[in-house]
Amino acid sequence: MIHIQENTQLKSKIQIHSFESAEAINALSDHQAYKLENVEILWCKYGTGTVQADGKSMPLEENQIYCFLPGQLRKFQLDAPVGGYYISFSPDCLYLAYNLKDMMSSFEESILNMQLLSFRADEEMQEELEEIVKKMQRECAGNLWMRSEVLSGLLNVFMIYLSRELGMCTQAQVLSREGDVARKFMTMLKKHFITRKKVADYADALSVTPNYLNAAVKKVTGFTASYQIHKQIIIEAKRRILYADTSLKEIAFDLGFDNQAHFSKFFKSKTGMNYTAYKHSMAEMV
Repeated sequence: MIHIQENTQLKSKIQIHSFESAEAINALSDHQAYKLENVEILWCKYGTGTVQADGKSMPLEENQIYCFLPGQLRKFQLDAPVGGYYISFSPDCLYLAYNLKDMMSSFEESILNMQLLSFRADEEMQEELEEIVKKMQRECAGNLWMRSEVLSGLLNVFMIYLSRELGMCTQAQVLSREGDVARKFMTMLKKHFITRKKVADYADALSVTPNYLNAAVKKVTGFTASYQIHKQIIIEAKRRILYADTSLKEIAFDLGFDNQAHFSKFFKSKTGMNYTAYKHSMAEMV
């Protein structure tokens, strides 16, 4: 594992694993689900195993690249022999340019849809990406002048390539005020959805009207701000049901509801299933 410590230019850690070694395989195959704070990229060049994000599983496939996002619950198991790369970094590392902030906004929508993002890299794309990764590794291994700036720049180029393959082109958002408001709302929502459940709460914080916020978020994401608030709450509830032995009362309290009955009614109205039925359906899938 190559590990870069924090400094004034690179505020967050970047980790790069080449996982041909048994030690790396063991580190990435602990069968535990983790709620991510960083972006994680798993690039499988060859091998077998499974990857999972928010309960959705995919088999590990040759030349496949998987993208796990902050807020998702992920786990994976790699079976030797396996080859490829694992990269982990804070979203802050992408904020060298305004456009890259918008790219992360598109990734945010994938989180709300509980998607597992992946694509198969063709030979040309593999060559392009591997050249970038090897340059990143060289920067990590050395102690050259402006190493952090070069490393961040290479990471940004790597993620732009990935965003193109995943169809996340968001240039129209960069040019609009609605895009800026929607991005700020989605970022704020992730941090405050437990304590702020009304559109007006976010509108006040963003100095816009509730109607404008609803319209802006709908224009960018296809859904209103109120819908996104409810969806974030439901996704977090589903994660807790799926990965923790938690009672309805505990989940209701943890998600900021005054009482169990209120949360139970809310959950059923948004999912079409009551808590017990949903929990049983998830247990049958595991």
